[in-house]
Amino acid sequence: MKISEIFYSIQGEGPQLGLPAWFIRTSGCNLNCDFCDTLYANKGINKSIKEIIKEINIQQTYNVIITGGEPFIQKQLPDLIHELINNSFSVFIETNGTIYNSNLIGFAKFIVSPKPQFLNTKYLASLEKWSQHAAFKFVVETKDEFDSARFLCEELCKYEDVYFMPKCKTKEEHERNLEPLVDLVKEYTPWVQVSPRLHIYLWGDKRGV
Repeated sequence: MKISEIFYSIQGEGPQLGLPAWFIRTSGCNLNCDFCDTLYANKGINKSIKEIIKEINIQQTYNVIITGGEPFIQKQLPDLIHELINNSFSVFIETNGTIYNSNLIGFAKFIVSPKPQFLNTKYLASLEKWSQHAAFKFVVETKDEFDSARFLCEELCKYEDVYFMPKCKTKEEHERNLEPLVDLVKEYTPWVQVSPRLHIYLWGDKRGV
């Protein structure tokens, strides 16, 4: 597998907010978001599943979050998930939702971060499948971005496990964008949850935290 980095930290956003976990960041993505805060993940090195497992210390935590990039473009992802489970880890996977694999349902918990600007018929069909099995989180800043996320949720009939988060790369941007987002959610989507981005608040866009 092509891996960008492996590190131990806490989950900074979404349904596992504050959870200590090992992060396995895969390399490469099938989208090109202009607001991506992990562009460095496009560069990585090849590691075997055995090498990946050796870098993770279960004595610190049994939680593993596989993120990216986009993990589902890695052909060995199913093998890694099963090997982690065999070693008693709990697995969480963050994905943009473009690729759906029904064979992995039940083996991990999934957090889908849709990108409405890339939405097409194929992407929507994949998100509709994921909506039955995953939490959804959206990074938004402007009212237009908020509305795109809101309308997509309504299209998917996804009313539970939805998290809206402020777009930001620094603590200052986090503080500036969080309160307006709270106001939008209170007014238009009281059925979703606002999530801070704790890792940005604490460390900015620093790697490995």
